Amino acid sequence: MADFPHASTIEGVRFTAQIGVPNVIQGLFRKRALPARVGSLVKIDAQGFMLVRGLVAKYGPGPFFVRVATDEALLLTDPDDIAFVLSGSPDPFASDPETKRKGMAAFQPDALTLSRGEVWRARRTFAEEVLDTGRPLHRFADRFLQVASEEADALPGSFGYDELNDAFRRITRRVVFGDAAADDVGLHDQLEALMAAGNSTPGKPAKGYDEFLDHVMSLLDDTGPDSLGALVAKTPLAEGTPATQVVHWLFAMGDTLPANLLRAFALLATHDEQLREVQAELAVADPGSATSIGSLSYLAGCLQEAMRLWPTTPLFGRVTTRDVEFPSGAVLPEGTQVLVYNVFNHRNRDRVPYADRFAPGEWAGGDAGSYWGFNFFSNGPQGCPGAGLSVFLGQAVAARLLARHEPALSGASLSPGSLPYTLDVNAVTIGLRPR
Repeated sequence: MADFPHASTIEGVRFTAQIGVPNVIQGLFRKRALPARVGSLVKIDAQGFMLVRGLVAKYGPGPFFVRVATDEALLLTDPDDIAFVLSGSPDPFASDPETKRKGMAAFQPDALTLSRGEVWRARRTFAEEVLDTGRPLHRFADRFLQVASEEADALPGSFGYDELNDAFRRITRRVVFGDAAADDVGLHDQLEALMAAGNSTPGKPAKGYDEFLDHVMSLLDDTGPDSLGALVAKTPLAEGTPATQVVHWLFAMGDTLPANLLRAFALLATHDEQLREVQAELAVADPGSATSIGSLSYLAGCLQEAMRLWPTTPLFGRVTTRDVEFPSGAVLPEGTQVLVYNVFNHRNRDRVPYADRFAPGEWAGGDAGSYWGFNFFSNGPQGCPGAGLSVFLGQAVAARLLARHEPALSGASLSPGSLPYTLDVNAVTIGLRPR
């Protein structure tokens, strides 16, 4: 029977030490600022990239086993192999490997991404209905544009991640529940504490989860008319409680998105040509029209490039629900974990000509959007159902700020053409200069 190549035990120790352990220390679910800062200073992602590049040269380009702690996992770097696995998710490649399941149990035990079979299908259908997955714009896009513009206007002239995150948390609460929830900072405080508890992978809901879920349910009982919550009330969910599905939207829009947008601002502040392209696009846009803002493909490409260059999920996995035969003929046993290391795949110079450059045009007019090697939103049946809404909200805030200002970067140095593998959001400040 055909088998996959196996990296050596020593190489597995290095993979665990340079990629597995740093991900755990920095926080699998809630990033810890100090370890993230240290990781940036010692260039831990660059070390991980170089390690995997060497392993691929030795064992690739097809899948190969590498030991992670005490178990072997199959590492994917070829886009065709990634497409094979992600196209077959959640069955036979489920998205709930043990570490993820035990961690997310602390704050989202009934998550869509932890589901299988009919439960998954029911939850996925619900999410797609509420989030308008696959449509050019959400049905409430005009209202969401207004919300994003108002919160962008309230930002100070110089801001870091904390200020931008606070703004996006307000946007998130208004988009999900309506204006009445705008000032309910306690909701995100509760979620932050639960996600921090998830870092220790407890395997069960953390202390305070029931109170948090009651809080979410109370907000869903009194939502604004043009909010996701209003759609939740009208959308059937064949399995479970709708409030449990809302949790994912709260941290995806309220914590992850601002990190990506801050990095996009940092890129535009250091790339004059790309900034001019954005300004030209904005010059003919209608700032009050969701259709117009949603059509800003180059601006969207800037956000997507930030996600490609510095993925907020550096490493993710799948696990086989049964024995699976790969196109090569090799069989992967049931219960085996499959890993996708975004840090390497997004910057693999052998496959991506613009790997270390800021290239938003590859999204606006190229084929970056169809490349299976880019997985900041994942791909296939388990691709993020809120990807379109997330990018739109990022575009809306960026368009509002960049129409009137030019960004200036402090706290980091970015050299066009040779961008680093890590950009610590807690070290970055963006200043806004009037145009």
